[in-house]
Amino acid sequence: MFAVVRHTYQLDIPDPKNVFSTKSSAKWVHLVWVFNTEMDALSFAISLLDDPLITANEWLLESAIHQLEENRFYQVGRESVAIAEVQESPVIVYEDELNEDIEDEQKSIH
Repeated sequence: MFAVVRHTYQLDIPDPKNVFSTKSSAKWVHLVWVFNTEMDALSFAISLLDDPLITANEWLLESAIHQLEENRFYQVGRESVAIAEVQESPVIVYEDELNEDIEDEQKSIH
């Protein structure tokens, strides 16, 4: 399985016609989509190349697509799109769980 990861700055402008509005806000968002094939992931990643700085120039768009195809990563400014191979998640043992297991083991020994 493959994942497409996007780091982008999401703007919230409730009143876009009011240039003096102080109600606008923004935050970083990190989004992930999972696909069965690398080709599907690549196709979707290319569709995310919607930044006006990229789409306004055909050479930049071709370069961005090439970088995704070759390096599985593209970045413009601080925003990025990457294609990753999904790995199995490791088992995480929290300290509290570990202490409970030790206490249970000690109770059964004594």
